[in-house]
This record gives sequence, C-alpha cells and structure tokens, in this order.
Amino acid sequence: MDCKTATLVYKSGDAIENIRRIFPEAWEFLEKQAFAFVQRQADEFDSQLKTRVGETKFQFRITHRDDTEQLTKDISELLGDITSRLLLEQHFSKVVGQPLFFHTICCSSHLTTERPLTLAEVLPIQRAAVQLQPSSAV
Repeated sequence: MDCKTATLVYKSGDAIENIRRIFPEAWEFLEKQAFAFVQRQADEFDSQLKTRVGETKFQFRITHRDDTEQLTKDISELLGDITSRLLLEQHFSKVVGQPLFFHTICCSSHLTTERPLTLAEVLPIQRAAVQLQPSSAV
C-alpha cells in the first residue's frame, strides 16, 4: 500500500471502515470470496486447479483475475500490506464464523484458505496456477 493511502487508512478513525470506504470494489470482492469459500461454491479456475493439485489436507478456494484490472491491483495492495490483510482476515472471519486467510498467488489470483499454508503446501498450488493461467498472460 502506498504511503498516501496508508495514511488515509490508519491515521485516524476505524481502519477497517476506512478500507471499506477507500476500496469499495475490493471490499465487495473479498466479502463474496469469504462467503463462497464457506459455502464451497464452485469456480471454474478453482475446479481445474484442484484437479491438477489433487487432494489436500486443507480447504482452499482460488479465483483468477485479469491482472490489468484496477480491482486486481487493489486486492494485491490490500493483501500485500500485512496490517490490512490481518484486519481483513479478522473481520471476514467474524462475518462468516470461521477462520479465513487471504492470499494473492500466481500474479493475479486470489486464494482463500482455512489456515496459514506452508511453502510445501502452497508451491503445488502456485505451479498449477501458473500452468492454468490464460495463455495471453504468458
């Protein structure tokens, strides 16, 4: 997150409300992802990736985005900043009633998990994701 935006988010007021106000489209996207994860809603990219990765010892859901969209950049900014990521995980975990962890992966994908992942767990997902991304991204 750039310094100007971080100042707007953290300097005064409720940081989570500031994130909601400054990033309304990203907020809506993350909210939808949180509920889709809990409700085990299908996603074409997620289904294809899970076929390649096979059975895991944890639940996850992944969606692919166009890396040229502002929404993708906003999500990357929010999840790349550890403070906003932790705030968002805490908030949406309360909303859906179970622990959620948000990540970016494969340049422009969003990954939701039930717990933090190890490198050994995330590397096969990363490899499958880069193989599945649209050919125009390569």
